[in-house]
Amino acid sequence: MVTIAISIQKALQLPVMKKTRLAAGHKGIENNIKWVTIVEVLEDIERLQPGEFLITTGFGLMENEEQMEVFHNLLKSRLLSGIAIYTGFYMKEVPASFIELANENDLPLIEIPTDINFSEITKALLEQIVNNQMHLLEQAENIHRELTNLILNDQSLTDVTERLGQLTGANIAIYNEFYDVIYESGDLKLVQTKFHTDKDFDISKHLIDSLNKETKVNFTVEDLISTVYPIIAKQSCYGWIVMTKMVSDWQELDDIAIEQAAPIYAMEFLKKQAIEETQLRIQSNFLEDIFNRNYINERVIIDHGLKLDYDLTLDQSVFHLAFKNSKDADVNVIDRLYHITGQILGQTKKQHLIQTKLNSIIFLTNVVGESKEEEYKYCMNLAKELLKSWTYYFPRIELIIGIGQCYKKVDELGKSAREAQHAVKLSGLIGKNVTIVHYEDLGMYDLLLEMERSGIDLRSIYEKHISGLIGDHDKEIDLIETLDSYFKNNQSIQKAAEELYIHRHTLRYRLNQIEVRTGLDIKSTEDLLKLQLGIMAYKLVNVLKKEP
Repeated sequence: MVTIAISIQKALQLPVMKKTRLAAGHKGIENNIKWVTIVEVLEDIERLQPGEFLITTGFGLMENEEQMEVFHNLLKSRLLSGIAIYTGFYMKEVPASFIELANENDLPLIEIPTDINFSEITKALLEQIVNNQMHLLEQAENIHRELTNLILNDQSLTDVTERLGQLTGANIAIYNEFYDVIYESGDLKLVQTKFHTDKDFDISKHLIDSLNKETKVNFTVEDLISTVYPIIAKQSCYGWIVMTKMVSDWQELDDIAIEQAAPIYAMEFLKKQAIEETQLRIQSNFLEDIFNRNYINERVIIDHGLKLDYDLTLDQSVFHLAFKNSKDADVNVIDRLYHITGQILGQTKKQHLIQTKLNSIIFLTNVVGESKEEEYKYCMNLAKELLKSWTYYFPRIELIIGIGQCYKKVDELGKSAREAQHAVKLSGLIGKNVTIVHYEDLGMYDLLLEMERSGIDLRSIYEKHISGLIGDHDKEIDLIETLDSYFKNNQSIQKAAEELYIHRHTLRYRLNQIEVRTGLDIKSTEDLLKLQLGIMAYKLVNVLKKEP
């Protein structure tokens, strides 16, 4: 809760303070009095709170050097809003050392005559503080009521944000949990020119700071002040309210206003989350029906799709998003991947259906293109955009995107889903650092997968052609790697040798050993195909048996 205060300047204008004199610390006249404390003997300054206004008679100060030192330290501490000293009881006038230290530390030092009672000053100051508090609380209640009424009247958070900006005379930006601005209002040009476009300015550290403290955090950039407040519900952070305005225009009501607004945003975010979860469940069940052909006929499933604002008569592809390291796929990471995916697909304004799995995200979307080449390019560009956004937020968690082929018929979409999954599984066969794989990139692996699905044992293929290269010894394993590198580099001796970090003569020797052990001639086109097919079958079997 914001503490309501009265400035020293306004306090001096009260009738009860007419006979007082500001003896020192004139530069601190705008200091705010948050509370009033009366102390006769000052022994422990650690009990005093920031912003307190101290009233004292100075009892014992002039006779006790130790107490005088304590008071000097208090004047230098910049802890209090101001100090009032009665003159005439225990000191005839304010000591010169007090005046000097008060001026040095911009601490208002007020001299009070003996004919003014303690209670009169305390009562007058506290009345002002309480009155200010009541006034601001009324204003805060009005703000809360007005924003709540907007929600009750089915107004959007865009409207709430706009009204909050009007009520506070400030720029309002609502950030989501990924530090993106999702709602905004006010004079954005003012803020953007100051720090939102400054490459050296990182607002995320202030957002995180407020979340860790679970309260507001203020920061200033040049002549602007910003207040950050976390939007928290059910022990989860859904985003932040960031209010920005000129320092000279800031008032205590501003902080109270966003405190009142935060629960309203939290309730709306919770409602939005409940709606999203319901939609996700419906979409997930619908996709399962499509992929497993669990429908009476194509017309029924198409009509069902139209009810979900999805046209199944367009060209479609399935995307499968998974993690290179399965240990990275916890609930929070999958949830973040879901939101980022939904955000990117929403920005493209293309229809899509999303399904979340234990370790991955699957989505179906329509593909644009007049030819297969254009459709391929469209899918790759969308995948690159997804990967770029994910890497921006989570550079240390590697994502792999598999893309199934494009189909127009609904009963072929299950095939696209399987292809997207295979593209992810077999990405390592394409290259170590490959992060996006279209099923068309698999080349001959597609043929081998079809053979495997038709009941052909792939082991019989590689055992027939390259069994002589398979064993437990390092040298024999090297021959498999050597042959694989030779094919990946289009049978270039130089490139394959460079990749294997061996001399060209060593590579030629190994190729000769391969011919001896397999009985196949590398110079023969037919034998070369047998070797390539054998290597690919061997690699594919080893990948498939590792996957669940």
